[in-house]
Amino acid sequence: MKQFDFVIAGYGPVGATMANLLGGAGFSVAIADRYAEIYDKPRAITVDHEVMRCWQACGLADEIAKGIGIHNGTDYVGVDNQLIKIFNPLPPPYPLGWAPAITFVQPDLEAILRNGVQRHANVREYLGYDVRLVGEEAGGVDVSLSPVDGQARGEAPANIRCKYLLACDGANSSIRNACGITIEDLGFNEWWIVIDAHARDLSKLPARSHQYCRPSRPGTHIIGPGNLRRWEIKLLPGETPDTFKTDESLREVLKLFVDPDVLDIWRYAIYQFHAVVADDWRKGNVFLMGDAAHRMPPFLGQGLCAGVRDAYNFAWKLEQVERHGASPVLLDSYRTERRPHVKTVVANAKDFGLIIGELDQDRARERDRKLGAELASGTAETIRSKFIPDLAGGIVARESHDANAPLAKAAGSLFVQPRVLDTDGNEKLLDDVTGYRFLLASDEATAAALFGDTLATIGKLGGLAVSIDTAGKPARTSEANRLALSETDGLFTGWQKSTGFKAALVRPDRYVFGGARNAGEAGPLVASLSGAMFDAS
Repeated sequence: MKQFDFVIAGYGPVGATMANLLGGAGFSVAIADRYAEIYDKPRAITVDHEVMRCWQACGLADEIAKGIGIHNGTDYVGVDNQLIKIFNPLPPPYPLGWAPAITFVQPDLEAILRNGVQRHANVREYLGYDVRLVGEEAGGVDVSLSPVDGQARGEAPANIRCKYLLACDGANSSIRNACGITIEDLGFNEWWIVIDAHARDLSKLPARSHQYCRPSRPGTHIIGPGNLRRWEIKLLPGETPDTFKTDESLREVLKLFVDPDVLDIWRYAIYQFHAVVADDWRKGNVFLMGDAAHRMPPFLGQGLCAGVRDAYNFAWKLEQVERHGASPVLLDSYRTERRPHVKTVVANAKDFGLIIGELDQDRARERDRKLGAELASGTAETIRSKFIPDLAGGIVARESHDANAPLAKAAGSLFVQPRVLDTDGNEKLLDDVTGYRFLLASDEATAAALFGDTLATIGKLGGLAVSIDTAGKPARTSEANRLALSETDGLFTGWQKSTGFKAALVRPDRYVFGGARNAGEAGPLVASLSGAMFDAS
């Protein structure tokens, strides 16, 4: 029987991201999908800076960035076409090194991700094959690969044993169903038309994305890369997908938002948007990711983001367990961290869907009055990323400060990614210089005062103690696990000022484990992380 460390079921963007992360770490991986070719139409269209940072870890972000569009904000308009809410983009320098929201063309993205996988000789692709869970015994999970008629490309072993099976096989996951894992329904089930088109005359279209919060026909307009544009249009009571079977019926509904004559329609589809989260995310050594674990309405552009977060969260923990001797209990923190996080994001996306899709005229006018007043008073939140929560539990420090402590919470937040100088004095993003490992990042004075046992523990974790200054010097290495860097955009200095911390202990997925106000606090913080990694029971 053929053996691999991992089998990944599903070769969409989440499965491909996981294959890049695990393949890059040197694990033997089999990835299979029932379709031999990439689906040639767009589905997801938006991701955020956290996802780009993950793809940066895969060594693919620069290539992906060649084909993206920078999301330039969204206007919400009400019953009388008045502005009731806005989302504006953050200006540079971007806190995570990438624009907070971007648009992309999914077939192009998937091609880049698959090309990335093919760099790794330790990853095998089995295209045109269904993955079925056979069973699990001590030390392994058994799966079968069955060729799909008309799809199977090349030969594949009929049976495989792996240590872990990762279900990235979508909303109707056969592996989730075979495991008997149930789903929590958060109560959102609506039919929407999705139309993608290339604009022939951009001057005839809005310069920003729009949410049309009109009870007569709610809809969404999204600006994609280049001249790609998307409209999402809600079906009204009494309408069904069959109502829009003809080109003429689609043109008529699209006319409510745009002149179809200035567009070349690429594709249309009718989807039922859901808000669901799996109750369990693992059964033994079988783990769910992406749409197999959760689905959400598209109104925050977070569907694919959530799946990539799953992959990034899980990949570093697997590597710590399999390569660095961390406790296997660490893998339980995958659900502990990801399920509450994604449930909050799903709930927020649902709430925005209810705002946009309100069909009652009186309630819509009351909504417009309330949101318009918040916008006029300056109390409305205008940054979309503020609706994405920090981690609330799992492998993060339990911060408890006295009255003199900083007002900001660090544990569970995403760490900044400043631009720094490498050893040749060239400007690069922090992660490209440090690699993807634990970091104890601090200013120069705090780094100089770190105790030897703190540095030793960082070394045991495979991490780096990094000092960051603004002196404009090329990167300097003094010891095996110490690095001195100079930032050029002030993001780390700004992080220190905003939080009151001098140091941050940062996980490989770039969430902050915890902050320290001085070198003396850094030692217990690092020891706490080591305990969570190696002493868990």
